Amino acid sequence: MRADPPAQLADPGQYLLADVYGPAPRRLTQWEEGQLSQLVNASIGIGGDGGGGLISLERGALNLPLASWLLLHADLRNDRDRDGRVTRAVADLLVRVGPGLWLGASGVPAASKEDYGVGASALWIGARGRYLLARVVADQFLYDRTNLAGGKRATPVLHAQAEGRWEDGPWSFAGSIDAQTDSETTFRGAPALTYQLTSRRELSLHARYAIPEVELDARVEVARLRDARTELEIGSGLRQTLTTARIDALLPPLAGTRWRPRLELRAQLVEARGDEGSAAYRATRREPGGRLAAQREDGAALLELGYALAVPDLSRTGDGPELRLAPYQDAAYGSLEVSFGPRIHLRGLLAWQVRNGGLTGNGAALLQF
Repeated sequence: MRADPPAQLADPGQYLLADVYGPAPRRLTQWEEGQLSQLVNASIGIGGDGGGGLISLERGALNLPLASWLLLHADLRNDRDRDGRVTRAVADLLVRVGPGLWLGASGVPAASKEDYGVGASALWIGARGRYLLARVVADQFLYDRTNLAGGKRATPVLHAQAEGRWEDGPWSFAGSIDAQTDSETTFRGAPALTYQLTSRRELSLHARYAIPEVELDARVEVARLRDARTELEIGSGLRQTLTTARIDALLPPLAGTRWRPRLELRAQLVEARGDEGSAAYRATRREPGGRLAAQREDGAALLELGYALAVPDLSRTGDGPELRLAPYQDAAYGSLEVSFGPRIHLRGLLAWQVRNGGLTGNGAALLQF
């Protein structure tokens, strides 16, 4: 028996396309600021992954003031890529207990029989776009009594989330933590799947300095994913840690033109350990990359032409033959964003994978009301 790393880990162009599709730092900052300040705050991006699949990031927030002392806040997330799928909706009913301070109850709506949760939340809102929101939810707290698969949880599953933003003049900082304790379930007497464990923990940090002539951004994202199962009496498991760091700069227009250079440096590290039966492996992917682009704004339209590159260095050790791969990857792209006022932005993007061949595309929207 041989255990192999996930297919996306060995796909040379997987993370390059995801980076090209990502929102520009200016739009990411606008979405972060709107999490608590807009009635509706939605960011949507859907594009092809070059292999017939999708890279989809869909986030939304609702802030509905029911009274001067009562606020309904809700978050929606629906992400899909080859590293996994995350779908979650959670709402907070908050009561103001002091200047800028809100406390309340949190809940996950029962969209299906197994999707529900209850918890508590706290919110602080300050001046100039500053806020801090924290919540803890017990997911599927009645799972042992209500599930139809005969599953038994070893411990309750707690889902903790925190996000915040601070702004002062040209500086802004935003961050979030989303962590779930291990969901460890045993299915006694089941004919096929008898054990399953999953968990996902994420950290995101974004620092920005922006004046009319220059925009500088630094971002760090970390995700730790774990999955294990015993099926047909064969155990398998996978632990992954994905770390990405980016530095992005939008510079003043080139002399005599209306084109603003955009430069990006990216470093990514993916570490995976897996096993299947008695076979085990360890895989590491180190991927330095960058982007050279230029933007031109003409009224409500923003055009960007760019070239992105990456050198994913993949190594694998363990049972079976060793694997080492370091192919150069690149993509030329063009995007057009059209704005309808300061709060609605629609973008279309086409990318040509120069080394591999193949045309892919992405559509994105930032909607705020």
